[in-house]
Amino acid sequence: MPALRFRASAVKVFIRKESSMRKLSRDRMAARQRVECTLRGEIPDRVPVFDLIQHLPLIEYVTGEKLTLKNGLDLLCKTIGDRLDITRGISAPAEEKTFTNDDGFVYKQEWWTTWLIDRPFHDVAGLIEYIPRAIDELHSRKFGDMFTFAGKGNVWGASSKSPREQYLELQEKVGENTVIFPNESPVGLDTAHIRAGLDLFAYAYAENPELVSEWLEALNWAEIQHVHEWADPKLSPVALVYSDIAGTTELMFSPTFLRTEFFPRLTKLVAAWHEHGIKVIYHSDGNLWAVLDDFRNAGIDGINPLEPLSTMYAGDVHKAYPQWVLMGGIDVSQLLPFGTEAEVRSTVRKTIADAGATGRLWIGSSTEIHPAAKLENVLAMWNEIEQCGYYDQET
Repeated sequence: MPALRFRASAVKVFIRKESSMRKLSRDRMAARQRVECTLRGEIPDRVPVFDLIQHLPLIEYVTGEKLTLKNGLDLLCKTIGDRLDITRGISAPAEEKTFTNDDGFVYKQEWWTTWLIDRPFHDVAGLIEYIPRAIDELHSRKFGDMFTFAGKGNVWGASSKSPREQYLELQEKVGENTVIFPNESPVGLDTAHIRAGLDLFAYAYAENPELVSEWLEALNWAEIQHVHEWADPKLSPVALVYSDIAGTTELMFSPTFLRTEFFPRLTKLVAAWHEHGIKVIYHSDGNLWAVLDDFRNAGIDGINPLEPLSTMYAGDVHKAYPQWVLMGGIDVSQLLPFGTEAEVRSTVRKTIADAGATGRLWIGSSTEIHPAAKLENVLAMWNEIEQCGYYDQET
């Protein structure tokens, strides 16, 4: 087996605005090859770069253009295609507005973020009255329907184009340099507790666990139907399955609850993606150590976002679960907003050395590149990956 080492430079390398990482790099693989190589457990030419970009100055820096609501999607895609090997959740920045859906849920939307700010119920009785209607809606789903905390949507939307055509249009905007997760796939727990409100969800489960469990099962069933309708490994070799189940220091739910109401459904959803030859990266913020063995038993192929401040340091997770692809890992809560460029570079080098030696690291921020991150720190992160992220294979 070839020996591996990382190339590191002690010389400070300045990023010129007119030069992209891809033009400067020593790449021997296209992004798709690099991603698929890591999914097979093989060594790529370099560590793939993953992120979710929601940072106006960064987009304007990379593209050299002023971002507006009109050109926002094009400039975002141009930035992604120039800098990333893989991304998720591409959406155009949207104007600020508040809207109410047909169920009476009220949302606020601003740029890339949508919040649920009011519900049609405000007590446990109201939630328990709502849940049977939600279950009926789920079981009455039509082709293309998908359900998230924002309610029912349809991948066809108002367009006459198929989901595949819409995806390929987005891929064309990004270009061949970047792999896109074709879908972000909710297990169901996240959807339920956000729509209910976490406190009311817990009280409702205590009062009527069978009804809440039926709701979770219906949400999971509906998502599995959605997977079978359009999962296609030719579009992307990987899917992102998610439910946020943890805070910075501990789980949001007891392990007993999760092993009863969550992990069996996660296992079914992972199996649905695997049935189509698609690998699964699981996403949850927070400290997941208490149930990482349960995630392994559910069959996931990797995990994201690996928040260091939640003790989910990528090097430690790699040591315990070397078979997983690790996605993220560079702290965006403190380091990228408040750290120095030197600290960012040092962290990137250490993370690659500790978690990337077997090729199963997709490095990037620990959630997304958000507006509070310093532009110079994001550029330092990318530049340091360019300097020390290539693999040497020596006989």
